[in-house]
Amino acid sequence: MKLSSNFYSEAKSTINLENEMKVHCGNSPSTRAYRKLIAGVYKNNPCHRDSLTDVYNIVTSSKGAFGSRCHHSAITVTDENDEVLAFCLLIHAKHLADTLQISFFEAQPHCAVAVKKLVDAAQQIAIEKGVKRIIAGMNGHVNYGLGFLTDSFDKVPCFGSAFNPPYYAPYFLLSGFKKFNLVSYQYEIDNISMVREEPILRRLEKRFTFRKTDFSKLKEEISLYTELNNLCFKGHPLYFPRLAEEDYELFHPFRWFLNEDNLLIAEHNGQPIAFILWYPDYNELIGPGEKLGIKALLRYRVFRQQVTRLKIAEIGVVPEYQGSGVLLGLFHHCFRLARDKFSTCETGWIFDSNDKSKNICQRWQPTPSKNYAVFSMDV
Repeated sequence: MKLSSNFYSEAKSTINLENEMKVHCGNSPSTRAYRKLIAGVYKNNPCHRDSLTDVYNIVTSSKGAFGSRCHHSAITVTDENDEVLAFCLLIHAKHLADTLQISFFEAQPHCAVAVKKLVDAAQQIAIEKGVKRIIAGMNGHVNYGLGFLTDSFDKVPCFGSAFNPPYYAPYFLLSGFKKFNLVSYQYEIDNISMVREEPILRRLEKRFTFRKTDFSKLKEEISLYTELNNLCFKGHPLYFPRLAEEDYELFHPFRWFLNEDNLLIAEHNGQPIAFILWYPDYNELIGPGEKLGIKALLRYRVFRQQVTRLKIAEIGVVPEYQGSGVLLGLFHHCFRLARDKFSTCETGWIFDSNDKSKNICQRWQPTPSKNYAVFSMDV
């Protein structure tokens, strides 16, 4: 199979393949094909919530803060009737130059052959670009989403967490990828006790300052959040440095849903050294197939619809203060704020090999509640 040597040219290339399937590679992402496939894959699925199309629009915006820093192209596999069988957005980010990402992947069931053709096309493009590996399950940046769900398919996902059919992971294993496991944890908030840690917490309160975000200075606070991310996650698998404009682009549409205590920052002698990002599970405000919007905002802010679950999306400590106990202090402040408002708490994804983060989460729940996977292939 031979693709156009100019992957980023404006012209599209269409490759006829055996079994009357076609692989379409184009520089202009097909939002229509992506949305149509989503509608088909998740039709009548009571657990699906649309949390990715808004992120897709951010990533594919050539004038956006993130979209302007990466190259992207759609791969679509269709049958003889031009029905879409598999779709992905290939992303080549400037600050992750050795990696080609298979992002926003969707596919119909019983289409392993179509997915293999999609992967073959991605491999050839990676070779032409001199890229060393392909990652499947990363949507541009880890802050936009990472991993495919590998269990709990009958549960509504927490806002921002991956949700997909059970056959996605086998598709990539059959296509020759290596699997890396991720986990998340869920707690009953009433069962979380820090009585034994009270002496430690008193010492932490004397050493560190814990504060909320100041929304009157939103751009400055987002810039600080970005700076902390870049410090805390340097060397973390698949993370690459962010710009403040990218995080502002991500958070700005959700600003009416957020409260100032959703981003807690720890400081030492006035210097920010750690943070925890948490928020209500906004998926409880929307129905199957819906995405967060004005209806959900009215339910949340005007009609005061109760949300019972919260999500801890990110926790980070700069290297110099790891092991200082500051993270325990952040958890304490988070749970103190949440105890009378929510009944359960779910964490974001954690690499199964990240024993430090898992040990913190296992303090209150020894076993993961959900499992995810990201896939890697050397080129």
